[in-house]
Order: sequence, then structure tokens, then C-alpha cells
Amino acid sequence: DQRATVQAVEADTLAAKAGFEAGDVIRSMNGQPLLSIADVQCVLHQTPASGGQISARVVRGGDIKELTLDLGEGWRQADDISWRVSSWGLRRMTTGGMLLEEANAEQRQTAGVAAGEMALHVKHLGQYGAHAAAKKAGVQKDDILIAFDGRTDLVREADVFRQGMWEHKPGHSVPITVSRNGKQIRLQLPMQE
Repeated sequence: DQRATVQAVEADTLAAKAGFEAGDVIRSMNGQPLLSIADVQCVLHQTPASGGQISARVVRGGDIKELTLDLGEGWRQADDISWRVSSWGLRRMTTGGMLLEEANAEQRQTAGVAAGEMALHVKHLGQYGAHAAAKKAGVQKDDILIAFDGRTDLVREADVFRQGMWEHKPGHSVPITVSRNGKQIRLQLPMQE
């Protein structure tokens, strides 16, 4: 039965701290039996943004283990939602169609950005309709986004989504800075519906 099997656990994550291991089969969370990933999402959805604990019963090597997942204040903001299909709409609304990924060491060096600071590589740029807003604003594929709305601490695409959605309404224009071939270029990016 592979319905809720942990594939991998990254070091220093909440899951690792709770004791989850690759291969664990999650049977229940907060007493709710898990039939699909939707059940995991339901349990998480019921946990307040202010934090809380989730009990988990897992099967590991034939033995049942009881684990506790501690979700602290702001746990929802720590999630990276960029992998979700729904992020396509967020890209249109907040990045004007840019698909962003963390810049590698060489890209950071060319942009003059230290490790830990904002440096998001424009991997792809929408070409048509509302997904071409960044292109129309002057952004080019392979630019490095180094500031968004005056902030240089947004280190993931999901952080840019949140800043755009929480701080701006459609029709607002957000200042951005990109590095292109080592030169900083300031542009205005429209927020859209």
C-alpha cells in the first residue's frame, strides 16, 4: 500500500524534526485516516496559521511510530507553492508571466549578489496575452530578478507570489530590479487579475 508513503525528507525541515523518514507510510494525522494526499491537505488546512501540533501515526519497517509535527507561527508562509498547477495563475498576476528559479553561483556572481540574497533567474518568460506583461515591461529571459517591490529578501518564487498578492491589487505597478549581463535595470511590473 503506497497511498501515503514519504518519498524523501529534507534535512532541517519540520518533517525531519518530527522524525519522519523516507519510506514511512502515514496511516493517520490528528486521528484522521489518510486515503489520499487530499486528506493530508485537509489536516493541514485545519491547523491555524498561528501554529499547532499534528500527531501522525506512521508504519516504519512493520512497526507503528507516533510522531508529532510542530508547526510554528507563520508555518504557512514557509511552504513553496511554485510547483502547484495553481501557480500558473499566480505567475500571470504577480510576475507578469515570469517563471523564476533560484540563481546558481555563477549567475549570482555575474549579478553581484551574495548567497542568501534575492537572485531569481528568469527561466522562462510568457510571450502572449496577460502572461507577457513582464516581457512588455522590459524583462528578458535569463535576467536575474534582484529586487521586487523594494525588497531584496524574497529568495523564492513563492515569496514573490506572496508579496505581490498580499501587498498589491490588480492595476498597481511594482518596481523591480533585474540584473542583465552584470548591469542593474529598474522596471515597473503591472499587477494583474
